[in-house]
Amino acid sequence: MKLKYNSEIISGSVFLVAAVVLWLLIPSQINTMETSAINAQTVPKIVIGGMGIFSFCLLLQGIFTMPKSEIIITKAALISENFRKELKSILYAVIFLAYLVALTWMGFLISTVLLTIAILVFYGARRWYYYAIPLAMVVVVYFIFKMLLRVSLP
Repeated sequence: MKLKYNSEIISGSVFLVAAVVLWLLIPSQINTMETSAINAQTVPKIVIGGMGIFSFCLLLQGIFTMPKSEIIITKAALISENFRKELKSILYAVIFLAYLVALTWMGFLISTVLLTIAILVFYGARRWYYYAIPLAMVVVVYFIFKMLLRVSLP
């Protein structure tokens, strides 16, 4: 089976749609009573606006460039090293999606500790201090934000 695709068109359109959705969600997600020009919505609007502009440029680049990548799906392609690398990338994204779900259920401390351990296991870290240093940093960040700065964490 042969597939022809242009990665610029695909990624440009996906992120342009994401930027539009996020832009429309800003007023409902970030409530502010301020009437000044710079408020709590300013930085998210700048970031998401930049994402939308660059996504649109990437989409235009994909439309106006003619060469398209061709991929042939065979049994050999499914067991190749490149396909294995793509699967690892997808698994890494799934780990972060699981972190987002765990963050709402278990809170910051437990879910971030689990994320740290999952990423280190994913990359095959074997030494104990590879685990100790990031786990200690998670506890330090939690202590600073929760106890010293009194910021409510999920």
